[in-house]
Amino acid sequence: MAIGQSDTYPTTTAQSRGKTFYRYNIREITVDDPNGEPRTAYEYNEVAIAGAVTKAKVLEAIRIAELEDDGSDVEGAETQYNDAKSAIDLSAIAGTYAQLDLYIDTNVTDLASAKAFLKKLSKVVLAMLKRQGWSA
Repeated sequence: MAIGQSDTYPTTTAQSRGKTFYRYNIREITVDDPNGEPRTAYEYNEVAIAGAVTKAKVLEAIRIAELEDDGSDVEGAETQYNDAKSAIDLSAIAGTYAQLDLYIDTNVTDLASAKAFLKKLSKVVLAMLKRQGWSA
């Protein structure tokens, strides 16, 4: 996530290099000028958005920037990786409802295979909930 600074209150969006830069979390700070005198400036977070700007693109860019900025949560990164891997593993099973039905009919034949399938399914559901921010 980029952090910018301005002597004047920044606009929410700015165009540069073919992208739109969306500025958020704008806050007033005090900095020293070259003579050592305190002055007011503004600091903000900024994300770049290519193409047409939509609410969904802005929210996704902020979400990604904040994930990239959080380098301290190694355990969280491992969890995200495992969640994504689970989703990929289950998505390889079927692409349509009919394919999913066929997979279950063919492969979920006893209690052990049912438990294994439910574990995969639960991991995918949990990953989806986390991705949407609906789970702790």
